[in-house]
Amino acid sequence: MKEKKNFLSTFIVIALVISGYLGLKVFQKYSFNKEYESTYNGIVTKQKQGSRGFYDLYLSNESIIYLAFYDGWDRETSLVGDSLSKDKNSREIRVFKKDKSAQYQYYKSMDMISD
Repeated sequence: MKEKKNFLSTFIVIALVISGYLGLKVFQKYSFNKEYESTYNGIVTKQKQGSRGFYDLYLSNESIIYLAFYDGWDRETSLVGDSLSKDKNSREIRVFKKDKSAQYQYYKSMDMISD
């Protein structure tokens, strides 16, 4: 009887671990798809470290960009005052910085991290 109980306990633990992993993967895919379908255009008004250890960018149009989804950004570089643009169904955010004549010029692109 004890062996049956051990087997059942082991089976339940394994099933919970697998279902937790699958749930996490589904949520991650949903989050990436939502970000992929988003559109952004605005000036960065605030750059704040989020709870996940990545920075969140707050735009002038009240959008928030979570940099956890993007590759190619430097933690030491402030993006406050820069203009950001992302088209719908695009993996790329374009960053524009002001030049000496106060005109925004293309600076670099950040691409979404592949899942």
